[in-house]
Amino acid sequence: MSMTQVATHRPQKLAVDREAGLLRIQWVDGHASDFRLAWLRAVCPCATCAEAKRTADADPLRLAVGPGPSAAVTGAELVGNYALRIIWADGHDGGIYGFSGLRASCPCAECGGIEPDHLRAE
Repeated sequence: MSMTQVATHRPQKLAVDREAGLLRIQWVDGHASDFRLAWLRAVCPCATCAEAKRTADADPLRLAVGPGPSAAVTGAELVGNYALRIIWADGHDGGIYGFSGLRASCPCAECGGIEPDHLRAE
């Protein structure tokens, strides 16, 4: 990764739009990304969520009991100058979303729209 690429992976402006259910990022190169909060919660990178996904993949017939993870955000904080930690309404805050990973996962049409269809806005 070149220094130019690293520089473009820095946010200029971050905002959680709770009403729209989006994390909005304006990158230093002018590109804008809107991430659905439901998608961010579904791809939480923390060890607890990764283990839960492995367990679900290993036993697809296992029934989940209780409500699913909340996609409502109560807060967010910077982790150094390289990542964002999101604090979800159910208290979960273990996931650290690196800016380079977010930029690489931009769901806009220009970037390839990688967000799964079932998590896209109607």
